[in-house]
Amino acid sequence: MTKDILPTLAFDASMLLPTGELDEMRAINRVAVWVTTIRHKMGKQYSREWLETELRNGLREGRLTLTIKAVEAADKGDEIADAALRTVYAEMAGGAFPERPGHLQVWAYGQRAVLRAPHRRPRGHRWHDDWGRNIDICVLIWFACREFGVRASRNRAARRAKCEPSGISIVVGALARNKIYLDEGNVQQNIWFGMWGELVRATLPAFLRDYATSVTT
Repeated sequence: MTKDILPTLAFDASMLLPTGELDEMRAINRVAVWVTTIRHKMGKQYSREWLETELRNGLREGRLTLTIKAVEAADKGDEIADAALRTVYAEMAGGAFPERPGHLQVWAYGQRAVLRAPHRRPRGHRWHDDWGRNIDICVLIWFACREFGVRASRNRAARRAKCEPSGISIVVGALARNKIYLDEGNVQQNIWFGMWGELVRATLPAFLRDYATSVTT
């Protein structure tokens, strides 16, 4: 099913330099083509219903890391995370399911949240608004790692030296080719290591099935 999502996932020798290292520019060019196939999907409202459903399901299942990331996002003002945490907190208070690892964080957030009004989508643009886009970026990173055999991220020293390309650096370069300009450090910290990356990694099989269907229709 994954072959239907992007034009190719077959690695070939042309992607290597004579020294045997990955040719980063060729990799970026290939991913830039991938971006053009899904760019029309990278909007704020794309798959919002799916995203909200999967986040609630992850919170109900007590996925600790996902829950921590959701609380962090909600504390920064994200209304989708806030709504999901409130919903699951209400279900927990009603005894809907047994206690699981991440539920303590949900409970603590819910007790704080009931004392204030729910978050509302703010005017203007902020990095944590683009749920659909951030999910797409994480999927591209995952595929880049699989295609080119690189790690998803790299440390600050490697970023400054522009060496040892990562899945994130390749995707950021490919997005720039499509006039979508993002900072590698922000993508790494706030998207891949944020709630969106955690959500994609935790639900990848189901996500890929849905994603394949959406891209090919």
